[in-house]
Amino acid sequence: MRQRLLVTFRNGPSWVAGRTTREQPDWDKHADFIDELVERGTMVMGGPFDDYSGAMILLEGVSADDARAILVDDPFILNGVFVFDEIREWTMFVDTFA
Repeated sequence: MRQRLLVTFRNGPSWVAGRTTREQPDWDKHADFIDELVERGTMVMGGPFDDYSGAMILLEGVSADDARAILVDDPFILNGVFVFDEIREWTMFVDTFA
């Protein structure tokens, strides 16, 4: 079984209230960064919470330390749109997507 991690983010000091995630500073750079993680097979799924209070992603095949090292280069982390909330290892028993 591959290592899976749930990573949650909170809105950071640069989050612009009243705007969606796609309207935040450096959206295009963030989207490119995420697309690269998906292409590498590291990111399985993710997105913002419906109330725009943060976001969650599911990573595969990396340790918690690796995840943090990778994600610190996300433009949304670098510019303070998001800050790390929690990185948790997850044992998935049911996966209907696989």
